[in-house]
Amino acid sequence: MATKKATSVNPEFLYIPIANIVVMEQVRSNINTESDSFKSLVQSIKDKGILEPLIVTKGDGDSYNLICGERRLEAARQLELELVPVRIIEAGKESGETIALQLTENLQREDLNPIDQAKGILSFIQLRHPDKEYELDGVMSALVSCTRRPEDLPGEVAKTVLAIAEIVGKSIMTLFNGLSLLKLPDEIQTAVSTGNLPVSQGYLFAANLECPDRDKIFEAIMKAPVTNATLNNLLTAYKKVKPAPGVTRLIPMKKQIESLRSVESRIEMGIAKYTKPDLVTLLDELRVFCALVELRIPIAPEPPPEKKKPPQV
Repeated sequence: MATKKATSVNPEFLYIPIANIVVMEQVRSNINTESDSFKSLVQSIKDKGILEPLIVTKGDGDSYNLICGERRLEAARQLELELVPVRIIEAGKESGETIALQLTENLQREDLNPIDQAKGILSFIQLRHPDKEYELDGVMSALVSCTRRPEDLPGEVAKTVLAIAEIVGKSIMTLFNGLSLLKLPDEIQTAVSTGNLPVSQGYLFAANLECPDRDKIFEAIMKAPVTNATLNNLLTAYKKVKPAPGVTRLIPMKKQIESLRSVESRIEMGIAKYTKPDLVTLLDELRVFCALVELRIPIAPEPPPEKKKPPQV
């Protein structure tokens, strides 16, 4: 079977075989082919064709390296199209133009998850300013400086940060919060990227990386989701515990349980006229309390063995 050649349709773009397109490293790490937006794209291409050409650079032989348009390419593959329209640009894989095109296209996608977006922003800044040798902390520091101390930031870096904020349509501090998600353990990052953990709760975990019970709390809320307020209380509870100097007299557990029982009795008997907001607040606090108790059980010390009384003569 003869190899199809690129076909010119106008000076701006060509039709080339899908088989000749090589997908280079993209800002997007994956494409959700089950999402409504992707299915709509497939239907649109089926009805009207690809209205916006893919962007490629010339590769070896008959191949072309994809720069932008991975979703359109995947949709075309699902429709078993042989040819797709492309625009060929003269840009190396690592050039600023190539990276800017990828960033603009990918970061404006509605189905781009927060983790992929953060990785895209990090890669963009690192590749735009290789002389700075930025790691994640360095990029986050640059974002803070751009907001609080712009005079301390090189002008070209400030321009890059402002350009990203404009492309994404978010404030610089929102970009900072997004990058903070990359400090989370892989398991929590995966939960955020798949939508199993709300990004707002991902921010809370990222803001409390030093919480000693972080992993246990994560496991607990994956089984029983909680509100943001409850999660924040769980993650910051360790900061509020202050060891008292000397010997502290503790209220016996029996009396503390009796105190809770008295509240239960007042509610059950209707003695106390609690409003709906009162009960909602109480329920939220009890959930926090229960979660804290469950987290402490595995690490709580065992009670001392009971001393046997000597037999009476």
